[in-house]
Amino acid sequence: MEDADALAGLRLLVAGGDLAAVQAVQARLDALGADATALAGNVDALARAAAAAPPAAVIAIDSTEDALRERLDPFALKAGPPVIGLKTLTAPDEAFGAIAAARLRAAVAERALRLRQSELEATLAAQSLTRRRDMEAAQEELLQRLLQAAGYRDDNTHEHTQRVAALAAKLARGLGLPDRQVALIHAAAPLHDIGKIAIPDSILLKPGKLTEEEFEVVKTHALLGARVLANGGSDLLNTAEAIARHHHERWDGGGYPAGLAGEAIPVAARLVHLADVYDILVHERPYKESWTVEAAVEEISRGAGTDFDPDAVRVFQRLGTTELQV
Repeated sequence: MEDADALAGLRLLVAGGDLAAVQAVQARLDALGADATALAGNVDALARAAAAAPPAAVIAIDSTEDALRERLDPFALKAGPPVIGLKTLTAPDEAFGAIAAARLRAAVAERALRLRQSELEATLAAQSLTRRRDMEAAQEELLQRLLQAAGYRDDNTHEHTQRVAALAAKLARGLGLPDRQVALIHAAAPLHDIGKIAIPDSILLKPGKLTEEEFEVVKTHALLGARVLANGGSDLLNTAEAIARHHHERWDGGGYPAGLAGEAIPVAARLVHLADVYDILVHERPYKESWTVEAAVEEISRGAGTDFDPDAVRVFQRLGTTELQV
C-alpha cells in the first residue's frame, strides 16, 4: 500500500501542454499527500505562474521541461524553483508511486540543501569582507599613529611623506598598476622613513654633511622600519614593510640594505625611491638648499637605468612640471 503522506508538506506545480495529462499527474501527487496544482498552457504563462508563487518544485510532464528551466533560471544560478522532468522520476509506463515520490522528495531536499549552502557561503563571505575592512581600517589608524610619532622628530616629516605618497601613486597609475595596488602604495608610502624614529637627533637633524659613520647609522633606518612593520599579515602592512626595507635600493644594485637590482626590487619601493629623492631635491633640508623643479627633473632623468627604474622615470617625465609643482 502506498504511503498517503509520502509527499506531505510539498507544494508542487505540475506543468505541461496537455491539461488531461497534467491533471492525471496532479491526482497521483495529491494522493501521496502533496499540495499539487495543475497548469497547462504555453511556457510563458507557466513560467509566470511558477515565479509568482514559487512551489517546492515544478514537475514538467513533457517537452516544456527545458524551456521552463531556461525561463525560470536563465543564467543557471540555481535560482527559483527546480524544474524536474517526470521522466527522471519514473520509468517508462511506470505509474507515479512511492518510489517516484521518494526520488522527488530527495531531489527537493537536495535543492534546499544547496540553496542553504549558498546562503551560508554568502553570509560567511560577507562576514569575512566586513572583518577585512575592519582590520584594514584599524591598520590604517595604526599607520597614522606611527606617522604622528615620526612627526615629532621632524617638522617636515608629515608634509614630506604625504607628497611622496601622492607622487608614488601617480607613478603607479602611470605604469598601469591595478587600482588596488595603487591605493596600497598611496596608503603605505608615508611609512617609508618610519625607521628614522630610532636615529639620534644629533645625526637626523644635523645641519651639514654627515660623516661616513653617521651615514651608516642613518642607513639602518631601512631595516629598523621594516622590523616595525614586519609580520603584519595584510596587504597594506606587507606593502609598507617592502617600501620601508627597499626604498633605498638602486636599479643598478648599488643601493641598500640588500643591494637588490632591477625588477628584484619591489615595484612599490622603486616608485617611492624616485618620489622620495625628487621631493628631497625640491625642498630645503638642514643640509641643502631646494632645487628648482626643472633641475630636479633633469637629475632624476639622468638616473634612469642606474639609480631609478627607467619605466618609472618615463612616467615621471610625462607628468610635466605642472603636476610636479609641490
